[in-house]
Amino acid sequence: MPPDISLLGRALLGLLMDEPLSGYDIRGIFTQTPLATFSDSPGAIYPALARLEGAGFIRGRVERSAGLRQRKVFQLTPAGRAAFQAWLRAPVTRDALVRDTEELMLRFSFMDRGIGKDASAAFLRALQQELHGYLPELKSHLEAHGAKMPLSGRLALESGIRAYDAMLDWTKDALAAYGTRGGARRKT
Repeated sequence: MPPDISLLGRALLGLLMDEPLSGYDIRGIFTQTPLATFSDSPGAIYPALARLEGAGFIRGRVERSAGLRQRKVFQLTPAGRAAFQAWLRAPVTRDALVRDTEELMLRFSFMDRGIGKDASAAFLRALQQELHGYLPELKSHLEAHGAKMPLSGRLALESGIRAYDAMLDWTKDALAAYGTRGGARRKT
Protein backbone atom coordinates (compact mmCIF):
# COMPACT_ATOMS: atom_id res chain seq x y z
CA MET A 1 0.00 0.00 0.00
CA PRO A 2 1.36 3.43 -0.80
CA PRO A 3 3.08 4.97 2.23
CA ASP A 4 1.04 8.19 1.97
CA ILE A 5 -2.10 6.46 3.23
CA SER A 6 -2.61 7.36 6.85
CA LEU A 7 -3.34 4.89 9.62
CA LEU A 8 -6.89 6.22 9.60
CA GLY A 9 -7.10 5.40 5.88
CA ARG A 10 -5.78 1.91 6.52
CA ALA A 11 -8.29 1.39 9.33
CA LEU A 12 -11.05 2.50 6.95
CA LEU A 13 -9.93 -0.02 4.33
CA GLY A 14 -9.95 -2.73 7.00
CA LEU A 15 -13.49 -1.86 8.04
CA LEU A 16 -14.64 -1.92 4.42
CA MET A 17 -13.03 -5.31 3.78
CA ASP A 18 -16.11 -7.31 4.76
CA GLU A 19 -19.03 -5.10 3.83
CA PRO A 20 -19.95 -1.77 2.33
CA LEU A 21 -20.43 0.96 4.93
CA SER A 22 -21.43 4.61 4.94
CA GLY A 23 -19.35 7.29 6.58
CA TYR A 24 -22.01 7.44 9.29
CA ASP A 25 -21.71 3.68 9.87
CA ILE A 26 -17.92 3.98 10.09
CA ARG A 27 -18.14 6.88 12.51
CA GLY A 28 -20.40 4.73 14.71
CA ILE A 29 -17.82 1.94 14.71
CA PHE A 30 -15.09 4.37 15.66
CA THR A 31 -17.24 5.89 18.39
CA GLN A 32 -18.22 2.56 19.95
CA THR A 33 -14.96 0.62 19.72
CA PRO A 34 -11.28 1.05 20.59
CA LEU A 35 -10.78 2.22 16.99
CA ALA A 36 -11.71 5.67 18.31
CA THR A 37 -7.98 6.17 18.83
CA PHE A 38 -7.76 6.67 15.06
CA SER A 39 -10.63 9.17 14.90
CA ASP A 40 -14.34 9.49 15.39
CA SER A 41 -14.38 12.94 13.85
CA PRO A 42 -16.36 13.47 10.66
CA GLY A 43 -13.78 16.15 9.85
CA ALA A 44 -11.17 13.38 9.57
CA ILE A 45 -13.22 10.39 8.38
CA TYR A 46 -14.94 11.95 5.36
CA PRO A 47 -11.79 13.54 3.88
CA ALA A 48 -9.94 10.23 4.38
CA LEU A 49 -12.74 8.41 2.55
CA ALA A 50 -12.53 10.98 -0.27
CA ARG A 51 -8.75 10.46 -0.55
CA LEU A 52 -9.18 6.68 -0.70
CA GLU A 53 -11.89 7.05 -3.33
CA GLY A 54 -9.71 9.44 -5.34
CA ALA A 55 -6.88 6.89 -5.23
CA GLY A 56 -9.21 4.18 -6.55
CA PHE A 57 -9.06 2.06 -3.37
CA ILE A 58 -12.75 2.43 -2.57
CA ARG A 59 -15.86 3.24 -4.56
CA GLY A 60 -18.83 5.14 -3.19
CA ARG A 61 -22.41 4.94 -4.34
CA VAL A 62 -25.27 7.14 -3.24
CA GLU A 63 -28.29 5.37 -1.80
CA ARG A 64 -31.58 7.06 -1.35
CA SER A 65 -33.07 6.83 2.09
CA ALA A 66 -36.51 7.45 3.52
CA GLY A 67 -35.36 10.78 4.95
CA LEU A 68 -34.25 13.87 3.12
CA ARG A 69 -30.60 12.89 3.29
CA GLN A 70 -28.88 10.65 0.85
CA ARG A 71 -26.38 8.19 2.15
CA LYS A 72 -23.11 7.37 0.42
CA VAL A 73 -21.97 3.80 0.92
CA PHE A 74 -18.37 2.82 0.28
CA GLN A 75 -16.86 -0.52 -0.69
CA LEU A 76 -13.37 -1.74 -1.47
CA THR A 77 -12.33 -1.95 -5.09
CA PRO A 78 -10.18 -4.86 -6.27
CA ALA A 79 -7.20 -2.46 -6.24
CA GLY A 80 -8.06 -1.44 -2.68
CA ARG A 81 -8.32 -5.05 -1.54
CA ALA A 82 -5.00 -5.93 -3.18
CA ALA A 83 -3.24 -2.90 -1.68
CA PHE A 84 -4.70 -3.60 1.76
CA GLN A 85 -3.66 -7.25 1.66
CA ALA A 86 -0.15 -6.26 0.55
CA TRP A 87 0.07 -3.95 3.58
CA LEU A 88 -1.09 -6.78 5.85
CA ARG A 89 1.62 -9.04 4.40
CA ALA A 90 4.42 -6.49 4.83
CA PRO A 91 7.29 -7.87 6.91
CA VAL A 92 7.65 -7.05 10.57
CA THR A 93 10.76 -4.90 10.81
CA ARG A 94 12.81 -3.51 13.65
CA ASP A 95 11.94 -0.02 12.49
CA ALA A 96 8.21 -0.74 12.73
CA LEU A 97 8.68 -2.28 16.17
CA VAL A 98 10.60 0.75 17.43
CA ARG A 99 8.63 3.50 15.73
CA ASP A 100 5.07 2.28 15.24
CA THR A 101 3.69 -0.57 17.29
CA GLU A 102 0.25 1.00 16.84
CA GLU A 103 0.44 0.29 13.11
CA LEU A 104 1.67 -3.25 13.74
CA MET A 105 -1.31 -3.93 16.00
CA LEU A 106 -3.72 -2.36 13.51
CA ARG A 107 -2.35 -4.67 10.81
CA PHE A 108 -2.66 -7.65 13.11
CA SER A 109 -6.24 -6.78 14.05
CA PHE A 110 -7.36 -7.22 10.42
CA MET A 111 -5.16 -10.20 9.48
CA ASP A 112 -7.45 -13.15 10.18
CA ARG A 113 -10.17 -11.73 7.92
CA GLY A 114 -7.79 -10.18 5.43
CA ILE A 115 -5.19 -12.87 4.78
CA GLY A 116 -5.96 -15.76 7.11
CA LYS A 117 -4.96 -17.26 10.43
CA ASP A 118 -1.74 -18.82 9.14
CA ALA A 119 -0.52 -15.36 8.12
CA SER A 120 -1.56 -14.01 11.52
CA ALA A 121 0.52 -16.67 13.28
CA ALA A 122 3.47 -15.97 10.96
CA PHE A 123 3.18 -12.26 11.82
CA LEU A 124 3.26 -13.11 15.54
CA ARG A 125 6.36 -15.28 15.11
CA ALA A 126 8.10 -12.48 13.19
CA LEU A 127 7.13 -9.95 15.86
CA GLN A 128 8.40 -12.29 18.54
CA GLN A 129 11.72 -12.67 16.70
CA GLU A 130 12.15 -8.88 16.46
CA LEU A 131 11.34 -8.53 20.16
CA HIS A 132 13.88 -11.23 21.08
CA GLY A 133 16.50 -9.25 19.17
CA TYR A 134 15.60 -5.79 20.42
CA LEU A 135 14.94 -6.35 24.13
CA PRO A 136 18.50 -7.47 24.98
CA GLU A 137 19.85 -4.36 23.27
CA LEU A 138 17.60 -2.11 25.35
CA LYS A 139 18.47 -3.93 28.56
CA SER A 140 22.17 -3.75 27.73
CA HIS A 141 21.89 -0.03 27.07
CA LEU A 142 20.13 0.46 30.41
CA GLU A 143 22.79 -1.52 32.22
CA ALA A 144 25.65 0.36 30.56
CA HIS A 145 24.20 3.88 30.75
CA GLY A 146 21.37 3.84 33.30
CA ALA A 147 23.47 5.16 36.18
CA LYS A 148 24.52 8.21 34.10
CA MET A 149 21.04 8.96 32.77
CA PRO A 150 18.72 11.52 34.32
CA LEU A 151 16.22 9.76 36.56
CA SER A 152 13.32 10.59 34.24
CA GLY A 153 15.19 9.25 31.22
CA ARG A 154 16.12 6.02 32.97
CA LEU A 155 12.56 5.52 34.19
CA ALA A 156 11.21 6.17 30.69
CA LEU A 157 13.60 3.58 29.25
CA GLU A 158 12.56 1.10 31.96
CA SER A 159 8.92 1.73 31.01
CA GLY A 160 9.70 0.98 27.37
CA ILE A 161 11.50 -2.22 28.31
CA ARG A 162 8.54 -3.33 30.41
CA ALA A 163 6.16 -2.58 27.54
CA TYR A 164 8.25 -4.66 25.12
CA ASP A 165 8.51 -7.45 27.71
CA ALA A 166 4.72 -7.40 28.02
CA MET A 167 4.38 -7.50 24.23
CA LEU A 168 6.72 -10.48 24.09
CA ASP A 169 4.59 -12.30 26.68
CA TRP A 170 1.50 -11.37 24.69
CA THR A 171 2.96 -12.83 21.46
CA LYS A 172 3.50 -16.12 23.27
CA ASP A 173 -0.07 -16.14 24.55
CA ALA A 174 -1.38 -15.16 21.12
CA LEU A 175 0.57 -17.94 19.41
CA ALA A 176 -0.80 -20.39 21.97
CA ALA A 177 -4.30 -19.15 21.09
CA TYR A 178 -3.56 -19.98 17.45
CA GLY A 179 -2.28 -23.38 18.57
CA THR A 180 1.21 -22.85 17.16
CA ARG A 181 4.73 -23.34 18.45
CA GLY A 182 6.31 -20.50 20.32
CA GLY A 183 3.23 -20.04 22.43
CA ALA A 184 4.61 -21.36 25.70
CA ARG A 185 4.46 -18.66 28.32
CA ARG A 186 7.80 -17.31 29.46
CA LYS A 187 8.68 -17.58 33.13
CA THR A 188 9.48 -14.31 34.88
